[in-house]
Parts: sequence; structure tokens; C-alpha cells
Amino acid sequence: MILREGTKNALVKTLQEGLAYLGYHPGPIDGHFGGLTEDAVEAFQKKSKIYVDGVVGPSTAAMLNSALGSPKTELHLRLNPPEEEVKDTAKKLKWVRCPADKFQNRGGFTRTTLRSDTAAAYKALYKEAHELGGIITSAGGRRGLSSKASPARSKKSMHYVGRAFDMALPTGMQNPDTDPYLIEKAWGRKWTVWCKTNNPEIPKQTIEASYVVTKRNSKGKRYTIIKTKEITARVFNFTALAERHGFKSISARRSFFKGGAYGGAEWWHFQWEEGLEPKNTTFGEELLKVYTLQKASNFVYWSEAKNCKWKVNWF
Repeated sequence: MILREGTKNALVKTLQEGLAYLGYHPGPIDGHFGGLTEDAVEAFQKKSKIYVDGVVGPSTAAMLNSALGSPKTELHLRLNPPEEEVKDTAKKLKWVRCPADKFQNRGGFTRTTLRSDTAAAYKALYKEAHELGGIITSAGGRRGLSSKASPARSKKSMHYVGRAFDMALPTGMQNPDTDPYLIEKAWGRKWTVWCKTNNPEIPKQTIEASYVVTKRNSKGKRYTIIKTKEITARVFNFTALAERHGFKSISARRSFFKGGAYGGAEWWHFQWEEGLEPKNTTFGEELLKVYTLQKASNFVYWSEAKNCKWKVNWF
């Protein structure tokens, strides 16, 4: 089970009691996972140096239980998925290096590595983006099994299974006048990524582009301010184009809109979700499509992530 904003049950009340005992402020102890509870969860995750998303799944629950210790076992959360046999596959998908673009001196790579089925979809996306006069920058795709999670990295990231690519972070939200991508607020915590082009067949549009300014408070701590600027340019909707090829964007982290680090914006992340069956496909099965069981079982998060199911406790 996953506890997140909007959940209402006895487990949420236990979560709130545990957070309050540890000195966090989850709001009323009423079993309703609201904004204050999410804030408290994010604060706990940040302090614990685990992925900050305001959602309580097996990993966050385990850290909470450890922090509460034996004196408060009645407040422990048991959210681990049932232990099931993970289906292995004899034939493994191959890793494929795909082309990517560097923009001026904004960093990034000239390739991104994805598993073969995702790579085929990415190459079709790349081709169409270039036909429209755009580019796809890269901050990488495949993430090695030795790479550990962090406040900005999930233990069940699509990068581990080869289904996700990140565009270069400095190519958007820096200076809308010169960035190759314009990042526009969509709905909730989602963005629409617009790609600039010189293609005369693409009409000009006026986009309210978001960008970040980093400042320091009186104690010297850095924080982020989000500003907007109207930009008129020839652009095409990269987010919509990516979705037509099976790549979905993800939401920004809530903390980003409260002065959190730029890494929480997440506008650059796209993941290929074709073939994933909600409540059925497990993270372990996807990992075994590219790795042997022996290699996958050496993954530091294998035991806690392998049985997590898509759209249940893996997103």
C-alpha cells in the first residue's frame, strides 16, 4: 500500500502519530493525508536523505520504523508488498546508445542509453523532433545498479530499468530568451515543455515561460524563486510529441514550489510506459528484462523493490 495526499484510513493516523512523535508537524491526527502531512513526510524524507516525494511507501515506512525504534513499535508501518516469485525471462533486451544533442555550452551528452524497446520509441521521437527543427538534449538514460538513491533519486526509478531519459537540466528554466526549451506550467505540478525551432512552417506562439532565480536567506541558505516571462517564438509542444511516442512526463516535487532545489522541477524527465500493466507489472520483472537474476539480485534495493507493482507502490 502507498500512503499519499488524499488517502484516508487508520494507517494514515498511525503515520501522523509517528511523525508527531519524531517532532514533525503533520497537522490534525485524523487519518486524513492532507497538505500538512505531506509537508511533514517531505521534511522527514529530506532529513533521512531518501527520495523526497511526499509519498509513504515501503522505503519511507522502513526509515520511519527505524527512526521510531523499539519503544514505539505500535506506530510502525508495515507497507512491504507481499513476497512473490518474480518472473524471469530467458531472452534479455539489449542496451542501445541513442543520439542526443548538445546545446551551446549548456552541458549534457551527445547520447543517451536505453533498453532496446524504449530506444526504438526514442529514436522515432528524436527523428520527428528533428524534422520539426528541434533538438533533444541529454543528461543520461540508463542508471547503473550500483547507483544509490538520494533525495532526488527514487529506489524504483525508471532509469534503472532503462525506460527513462532526462534532458540536460541547464537547457530550460534558466533564461527563456536563450533556452532551447520553454517550460510552461500546465496543471497541478505538471509542465508543458515547448521546443524552439527555426522551421518557418511552425507558427509563432506566446508562451508564459517559467524560470528559476536562486537566492540566499539571512542565514545563507539557498532557495529558489519561480518567475515567469512571456516569450513569443516558433515552438512545438515537445510534451505532446513525446506522449505520442509513449513517453510520459512526471510531476515536479511539491517542495520545488516552496523554494526547494531546482532538481525538484523534473521538467526534463520522460519515461516510456508502454506495456506496463497497472497492479500487475512488477519492478523486478522489468529489471529482469535487461539483467540476469544473479545481477539483479545484487541491486542494493532488490529485496524491497522487486515486488512493487506499477501504479500501486511503483510510479
